[in-house]
Amino acid sequence: MITKGGIRKYKFKNSKIRPFNTKPEGNKGAVFGFRTKPNMIASRGIVLTSEEALWENEDCLSHWTPNVYSYGTYADEGRTIVKGHSEKNLKQINTFVIDFDKVPGEKLDVQMILDAALDLELLPTLILKTPGGYQAYFILENAWFISSVKDYQSIEIAKKVSENLRKAFAETLSSVDLGCNHFGIARIPRTDNVAYVYPALTHDMQKFIDWSMRYQPAETHENRHLRIVPEAGEIQQIKEKWVDILLKNPEIVGQKGTLGRNNAVFTLSLAYYASAVEMDRCLDDMDLFNSNLDYPLASNEVYKIVTSAYSGKYRGANKEKVLELLANWGSEALSEDQLFTQKRSHWCKFKKDRSERKKSHIHEWKVDILNYLETQCYRYRPEIEIRKTEIQAAISYTHQGVEKNIPKRSLDKAMNELKAEGKLFIKIKAGRGGGLIVATRKSLIRTVIVVNRHVKEAYKKSIRTFFREAAMLTKMLETGYKEDKTGIFEVQLNLRDTG
Repeated sequence: MITKGGIRKYKFKNSKIRPFNTKPEGNKGAVFGFRTKPNMIASRGIVLTSEEALWENEDCLSHWTPNVYSYGTYADEGRTIVKGHSEKNLKQINTFVIDFDKVPGEKLDVQMILDAALDLELLPTLILKTPGGYQAYFILENAWFISSVKDYQSIEIAKKVSENLRKAFAETLSSVDLGCNHFGIARIPRTDNVAYVYPALTHDMQKFIDWSMRYQPAETHENRHLRIVPEAGEIQQIKEKWVDILLKNPEIVGQKGTLGRNNAVFTLSLAYYASAVEMDRCLDDMDLFNSNLDYPLASNEVYKIVTSAYSGKYRGANKEKVLELLANWGSEALSEDQLFTQKRSHWCKFKKDRSERKKSHIHEWKVDILNYLETQCYRYRPEIEIRKTEIQAAISYTHQGVEKNIPKRSLDKAMNELKAEGKLFIKIKAGRGGGLIVATRKSLIRTVIVVNRHVKEAYKKSIRTFFREAAMLTKMLETGYKEDKTGIFEVQLNLRDTG
């Protein structure tokens, strides 16, 4: 499923299972295997050119290259040091891999990864448990072949897809490793580390490219609303003195009750965003700023802060926050005219926290509704019978010490929007004792993934009975993968017994 025919089925020489009437296959690619992580770091491994060789090493390897290279060889006479797993030697890309490194004290499990994937509508095909966290494989339906045309443009396209995949997941899960090699070495699937697998969910590369192109503009924010004051297009917050003061202060730390490192990174990032600076450059500058601090933040924390600043929820740095940061960490006593050299008609204000507002926004109620309904859904019974009054009573928040429930009109509007977006399925149950039969999109997909294979078809029919709109949903998850009952080692069973 992963190698996509990029390597031979049987060994070229000394095959133990190739049928006697089958000729050796022609030239194909190679993958690399490593028995331990220290060996992998030292490039001490083996070159594998067939599926047969992979099966012979089942559960003996810890790492491998799931994408196929044109060739592999050894760098020493003892044939222990492998070489050839370089980017420009790639023959085909079979899968994208995201590495989730669990931070000590942080909760991370397969369900959290799947929930993030469901929100993004980017479900992995395979998730492996690793000593430090998890690795998710997004296996392609067909291999993406590498060409040297236009200086290996096909690699650059795939790399951008891989980069955006990681960034999309990092917006929800801070454990994503953004820096590892896109098409290098990964953990190998073994009988003792597969945490989740759904073979039907392979991905079309062109759809990945289309998604990546849609995702990219939201990342760079190249639009006319980037400036803090639209009528003063040349104003750039990053050119002001206060930005320079904060960037050059390595002593900023985090203290309870005091604006510190996190707020400094966030405020500086907002200044970059308001000045139409691309997010990638902001990330580089904030990483440099953070690394110069006496007590730096974790790099994934910096990424989360910058991403939040570039989310589009804010227009620029807040003057009161800037002044408070400078009061805590400014080394120079400067007037406001010296700190804020560019004149503007107004400053941006942060949105009030929900607890400080009398009314909630519809998008906030929608999140509340989905979160509540998902707590009521069960793995094998995601659709629930409920009355609208029960939902209304359950959805509430606290404003200035007073608990408030969602208004009926807001509930109706939020549920109708969720239904139109395909995130909520609703069927009205008429008659005495009636109400609603409700299921969230996430809970339905989760159940289809985890239910026992024998009850899967019956369950899909049950979903269609409740919600006609769910037909497309279940079709997306139809098992297009059929297990080959005559696997690589069983193929000889069909041979004639020659005695």
